Amino acid sequence: MQLRQLACMLPLAFGPVVASPLAVAAEGLKVGGAVRFNYAWKDWDPAYRSGGLLDFDTARVDVNYDRDRWLGSFQYRYYRYRGGADTHFLHHAWLGYRFDDATQIHAGVNPIPFGIQPFASHNFFFALPYYVGLEDSYNLGVKLMHTRGPLQLQAGFYPRDGGDWRGDSRDSARYTYNIVDEGSSRNRERDTWVARATWTAQHDPSARTEFGISMLRGEIPNADTGRTGRREAWALHLKGDYGQWGVMLQTGHYDNSLRNPAGQDSRVVVMGAYDFPYEVAARARMHVANLSYRVPRDLGPFKSLKLYMDYSLIDKDEAGFRDSHQQVWGFSFAPADGLFVYVDYLRGRQNPYVGPNFGQGLSTGGADDRWHERFNINVGYYF
Repeated sequence: MQLRQLACMLPLAFGPVVASPLAVAAEGLKVGGAVRFNYAWKDWDPAYRSGGLLDFDTARVDVNYDRDRWLGSFQYRYYRYRGGADTHFLHHAWLGYRFDDATQIHAGVNPIPFGIQPFASHNFFFALPYYVGLEDSYNLGVKLMHTRGPLQLQAGFYPRDGGDWRGDSRDSARYTYNIVDEGSSRNRERDTWVARATWTAQHDPSARTEFGISMLRGEIPNADTGRTGRREAWALHLKGDYGQWGVMLQTGHYDNSLRNPAGQDSRVVVMGAYDFPYEVAARARMHVANLSYRVPRDLGPFKSLKLYMDYSLIDKDEAGFRDSHQQVWGFSFAPADGLFVYVDYLRGRQNPYVGPNFGQGLSTGGADDRWHERFNINVGYYF
């Protein structure tokens, strides 16, 4: 018998009683998940070049709660890669309390308040700030949020990253790209403060512009030297919704000052996620420019159709490092209840996922400095 039915029958059987705490809690609980598959064609990989390949992408479970003043969210993911390797890890797990309609606090592995939210992109591959840990990033800490009219303030303290879970790497089985302890690089992220403020101008019922600023500062202890470096980042952004049109603009800079052993290159930092570490330039500017159009009516199977053009750039500070680019032309739609599809054509240069330079594309740049192409279709069933 369902908990809700049991709670309704108790007063009839025993007179007025207080509802079971478990029954009350169940009313705000939602359990779901997703399964996704991915088709890819890659111009640099012979295995994918003649017709492309279809692979399993992700399986995940979601648990969300929202009742009265309490709210929370949990998600765990599993990935299996071509060739048999697999990994699974926590995406997020946090509990929140709503003081009133204007103020909330969230504690646990929750999204850091930095840049355009929830994503600085429209496509399946995000924007390049994601791959340096500054888009859709989740770490362990506490975040306070307050809204007053058009002003929204968020501030968080994250003593730890989201943790390493199950995979073949030493420290990279995780969702968020963090600075990781891999190979000879013994750095980690600790004690990070993040603050974000936005102001939204409502031009008319269907048009508004959000202006925002974000700041981040944290520590990078090194296990070999016992010394602590620092991590800093800032970003300015504009997010506009004008009827069917959408605009995202963001610029910023990050700086990882490392305290490595003598002779170890401090111009690059090792970051990791999805069970794969790679090198990233320690200091760079970040730029994002996106445009989208939401089709106002369904076109046959193309329901909730959105067209987009996304561009992002990692402009590295170090002389001689080759910059990283990502261009995406694509569209997303929902062909049926529970289904969601991304269709993306990507061009990349010194991009770990669009070209052969996975290990050094985001740091010094690999030997292949050409533009490469990838065609990608991701189909997900969400329940």
